[in-house]
Amino acid sequence: MMTPTKKDELIRDILVLENSITSPRDDREICFTFHQAISKLLSNDGFTTMLNPSPDKSKFDFMCTKQDSRERICISLQNSAKSVNEDRVHERVSFAFNYPYDRLILFAPKGFTSACYRFVNITDPLKVELLTLDDLKSWTSRIEIESNQGFLEYEDIIKVVSKTFIEKIAEDSNFLLKLEWRELEKMIAELFEGLAFDVKLTAPSKDGGKDLIVEINKKGDAKKYLVEIKHWKSKKKVGQKYVKEFLKVICNEKSESGLLLSTYGFTSNALEGLTEFERKSIRFGDEEKIISLCKTYLKVKSGIWTPLNDLQGIFLEQTL
Repeated sequence: MMTPTKKDELIRDILVLENSITSPRDDREICFTFHQAISKLLSNDGFTTMLNPSPDKSKFDFMCTKQDSRERICISLQNSAKSVNEDRVHERVSFAFNYPYDRLILFAPKGFTSACYRFVNITDPLKVELLTLDDLKSWTSRIEIESNQGFLEYEDIIKVVSKTFIEKIAEDSNFLLKLEWRELEKMIAELFEGLAFDVKLTAPSKDGGKDLIVEINKKGDAKKYLVEIKHWKSKKKVGQKYVKEFLKVICNEKSESGLLLSTYGFTSNALEGLTEFERKSIRFGDEEKIISLCKTYLKVKSGIWTPLNDLQGIFLEQTL
């Protein structure tokens, strides 16, 4: 079992890996992000994963060992432009058997030919696993999390509560209106974090006019966005005054842009008088935006994964 925080880190690693594969920049990045994910998956089974320290010429990327166990696993990343063929798998199996390892894991973002699977089915005694990105996602979705809250840290409990709120809102949008403002801020932070954003939740007081600082790493370039959430018991709509105040914060913080979320929407004149530059600097989202984020988040967490190779698009969709 994993704690909620650890499983969320794993899901995030795989989302980042998926982004690296769909928007390739550097083979080393794919190797690093794959290692982040596979090491967490195997550590859940008691294995320690490391770069292969052996001086041999097998060129396996990683090896895994378990304390008080003789089982040794070798892992090879096959980052080719097309599906891996049987000859390559046969070569890797031969090396693994001769060194020797007990288990071989091959990961290929572009998949394997059907002949590879037929070959692996008759391989003995070495255990061979052919993994694709979908296999990593399926493996992750099957991992159970600790349910005994008496043993969870504060951050894990907040995650569990926030996820419950997200599920309730996705099922019934009226539940959103039952949340207190700070509960909603923590829930929104969990939403963005669960979708592979880097998120910082500001202090409840002296937040400097923003509730969240959200970062997106796009092609090696970190872009910062600010999020301000208005959730008033009075059911008041956000007006022009608050728009102008948030624009000043965005400008002072030198962020890419900002997202102003209002559960009760905006007044008819809230967007009036904005210059073209200001309109590019701020986006507006209401209840529907929050519900959309909840549904996307649940698809990821449930194993019905969606490609998130455009985090900026996720951030800005269904906004004004």
